[in-house]
Amino acid sequence: MNALLIGATIEDLDIVDLEDQMQSISNGDILNVFESLQCGSRNHLRAFVGAIDQMGGTYTPQYLSMEEYINILESSNERCN
Repeated sequence: MNALLIGATIEDLDIVDLEDQMQSISNGDILNVFESLQCGSRNHLRAFVGAIDQMGGTYTPQYLSMEEYINILESSNERCN
């Protein structure tokens, strides 16, 4: 279970870090790459949290707001570039 919690925390942080970096990037190609990475991190976060839930555990976001976290979990897996 600890490995799943660590995985969820890493994806949680990655989503926020990428969003922060995207605010200062104007190159469209780089933005597309960062958006794809964010998409993958959202899918991974859903998977980690799903596995944690199946094991009877819970994950509380450390970096995402609760609203952002819930929006990610309530949305379907995405198809990333």
